[in-house]
Amino acid sequence: MLKKDLNVQIGQRVRSARKQAHLSREALAEKLDISTLFLGYIECGQKGMSLSTLQKLCQVLGVSSDFILMGIDDDSTHKNNFMLLVDSVDPKYHPLLECNLRCTIDAINETEKLK
Repeated sequence: MLKKDLNVQIGQRVRSARKQAHLSREALAEKLDISTLFLGYIECGQKGMSLSTLQKLCQVLGVSSDFILMGIDDDSTHKNNFMLLVDSVDPKYHPLLECNLRCTIDAINETEKLK
């Protein structure tokens, strides 16, 4: 199969976002309702995906279509990723997440003061 440069670039970004989300190829394929083999073809740049698959992929991985299609990564993507992580946790644990985040931010601020 002939690989198109754009498909190769998109596939690399899909693979990168999948790994960033700590998902196996099998787990992501299941969430997207596609075969693992087809996801492999996408990641290798041998096949393209439908718009509906792209939309699901962006939702599942918490990335923008701008990132997948063009490699454009902005702050809103990171905020979206953060919110997806929070939303993936049972709401009864949200106070614990908030407490941990505040401690992390305090530690970062203290570290920055030492520089």
